[in-house]
Amino acid sequence: MLEEITLKKHAELMTTRFSEDPGVKFQMEDLERADFLLALQSEGQIEAFDQYHAVRFLDDGQGLLIGYSSKEISEPLLLEIMQNSSLKLLEQATEEELLLMQSKAMLESEIIPQNWYSKYFEGEVYHLLVVAIDETLKGTGAFRKLLMPVLLSCEEKKIPIVLETFNPDNVPIYQHFGFQLMESHRSDEIDLTCFCMMRAGQ
Repeated sequence: MLEEITLKKHAELMTTRFSEDPGVKFQMEDLERADFLLALQSEGQIEAFDQYHAVRFLDDGQGLLIGYSSKEISEPLLLEIMQNSSLKLLEQATEEELLLMQSKAMLESEIIPQNWYSKYFEGEVYHLLVVAIDETLKGTGAFRKLLMPVLLSCEEKKIPIVLETFNPDNVPIYQHFGFQLMESHRSDEIDLTCFCMMRAGQ
């Protein structure tokens, strides 16, 4: 069980780092309480995934990674985790806010092909969902420190790592760590592109 102060600190980090993400900006742009709602969403996500040991933290509390193996977290369990991650948001958001966020999320989901990676690989995969590092740590190797244990573990198991991002700036960063851009899907209607990346199991 995460301490409240640890949870709040990492949720604040996620909120700060993702507030400029194109996908998050689109989802939150018309909401007056955007930062508050994003913090609730972040808290819920960290708490729900941490119960299944799917969150890694930097020692100094200035970074976190959320990810899971499809073998350890099945699709039905993932659905349950995602529902649990929304509880705090559902408690405090207004009906109008929830409807707006839901409609935006549905538009985004149209350009995220479900299980797109299955055409390239069958079997267990590791889903990388979130990596957030304090901006002051840029260039210090903190990103590498957080990511390398996951890369090494997946290499050992010979399973690929997959991720989706709406941020084009993330693509070269992950390419530096051996990920390949497999597909990209654009929606002119909402001016977003989903980049689907994979790092093959070595």
